Amino acid sequence: MSPGGHLVTTLAACAIGAASTQSWPMVAGIAAGGFLIDVDHAVDYVVFERQRDLRPSVFLRYYLHGEMKRVVLVLHSWELFALQAVVAWSTGWPWLQGWLVGGLMHLALDLLFNGRMTPHSIVAFYSFTYRLAHRFDAVRLLGRHTRSPLDFRFWRAFFGASDTPRGVLDSTTDASPRRRG
Repeated sequence: MSPGGHLVTTLAACAIGAASTQSWPMVAGIAAGGFLIDVDHAVDYVVFERQRDLRPSVFLRYYLHGEMKRVVLVLHSWELFALQAVVAWSTGWPWLQGWLVGGLMHLALDLLFNGRMTPHSIVAFYSFTYRLAHRFDAVRLLGRHTRSPLDFRFWRAFFGASDTPRGVLDSTTDASPRRRG
């Protein structure tokens, strides 16, 4: 899903969370889990891809063109969510419960919208252990890709306009058939 799509759905979830729980820690957790979880893409970009141009348009174009070589994405992992669920259950912290709600919504949307982008199981892709077993190699995890230059307009790409290539931030595309699983 596009970053803008995650932003819009997170804002809606925050509004519902605020109206139903009246807990600002819960709402802050939903915001963090639903949208700010994508900070791990920025960490990958700087730490593992060794990119230094931090302009949002360059960052987004880098992912749209499928240039990444490593896909670590620490916050996008079933293992981390399982650990968070245990801690949230044992502590009762509303901000962590909200993070789980927002984060699971985020991952569900990623599964729905990015599933056709991977040559292998999208469910397995969101396992940190699976990515580690593949040495976080983007080509092994996401397939080969070729991209032609885009008519890039930042806000259209941010909100996933129909003329923007699929796979904003979470996946790359290639010409091979897609499988879900």
